[in-house]
Amino acid sequence: MEDELQARVTLKLADGKRGPFGVPRWDVMSVGRTQGYALHIPNRWVPNKLCRFLPYDLGWVVQVGPRARMRVDDGGQVGSHVFDRGAVVALQQGRALLSFPELDDHCALGVVIGADAAAGLEELHDTFIDEHPRSPTAYAARAVVMTPKQRQVVATTFAYLLLGTKKPVNITASAAAALGQNEQAIKSALGKVRAKVNAERWGPDLESYEQLGHYLIHLTRNVTWDDLPEDLRRQG
Repeated sequence: MEDELQARVTLKLADGKRGPFGVPRWDVMSVGRTQGYALHIPNRWVPNKLCRFLPYDLGWVVQVGPRARMRVDDGGQVGSHVFDRGAVVALQQGRALLSFPELDDHCALGVVIGADAAAGLEELHDTFIDEHPRSPTAYAARAVVMTPKQRQVVATTFAYLLLGTKKPVNITASAAAALGQNEQAIKSALGKVRAKVNAERWGPDLESYEQLGHYLIHLTRNVTWDDLPEDLRRQG
């Protein structure tokens, strides 16, 4: 039965759908803005490397790309979970929705795995050639103007993302202690920055502080190590 499994994928964007397409059984299928990728998404706000489907003996896994986190909703073993950059996720038989909560607009992949799931469908394959020029991704954050104080608050709150250290139990309280401010001032600054970012985005709003941190530090790289206070930079 396992040898008979097939997979199909449908790309879902705010302005419509593409597919479904067959996922190759014994070949890598890459997704992103890079020319030559099997599922090429030309939208400027999509990273060059969004994710890729990898075959293995029992089916397929998806490897998350280096910039955007990926949410998997499958109503089964995974349930609903956000996976970090570079994570490898085994896909289960049945239906799953893969989405990218920090991207500036709606982008999701609907996946169906089962017997004859891709029967009669066009199968996608990478035709990537390394000579293809790559242009930078145009994130909405480019239009966001933060004060030096706001940049420092964001960097300090999410210093664990910049420095690769353990996440504090309470990130706003930790940032308040590091900056000698009260916690409400930190929350107020983060709220103002999030409002600025959401005003420039075309798709769903960033709702949590965690989403804001991943968006500004990992996805868009709008806030960097240079925005940290000097004492935290020395720790890096």
